[in-house]
Amino acid sequence: MTTKSSRITALGIAAGMALALAAGGVALAAPAWGHHTGDPGFVTVRSSHGYAETLSTLEHAIKGNGLMVMGKVNQKAILSMTGLHLAGAESLLVGNPRVGKKLFSMNPAVAAVVPARISAWVSHGATYIGYFAPSALMGAISTKLAKPGHMLDMKFHTIVEQAAH
Repeated sequence: MTTKSSRITALGIAAGMALALAAGGVALAAPAWGHHTGDPGFVTVRSSHGYAETLSTLEHAIKGNGLMVMGKVNQKAILSMTGLHLAGAESLLVGNPRVGKKLFSMNPAVAAVVPARISAWVSHGATYIGYFAPSALMGAISTKLAKPGHMLDMKFHTIVEQAAH
């Protein structure tokens, strides 16, 4: 039997393994975290707050904009088990069950995208918030999902602006 926390931990371990594998190659060496990677679907904003305050304001902004934190992946804690000590790295799984019901009825493959992930991390002493634009990911599944994806884009933009400034 799999519990919610073990699924989230498994997600975090998988993410940590991917990061560890990528660190050995060029993938993480070329673009530094917190900088534009050239992918128009990835949004990064530098926070004017420290890491702990950014996470707190991010959660508050998520709730204040009609969404909820449906899970957390603490990459900082998970990766510390490998000997990698980060100043901060956590992903929040963000969604709204009512919106999810509509999206899943349009195309159940949306499960690959929602709940969506918003991450916060520290790089070179600065805190960043980043996410893949929901419209880019949802539109890749179905053109029918692009419009609700754009609506989520606007909501994520508002949330991140509120949290970062």
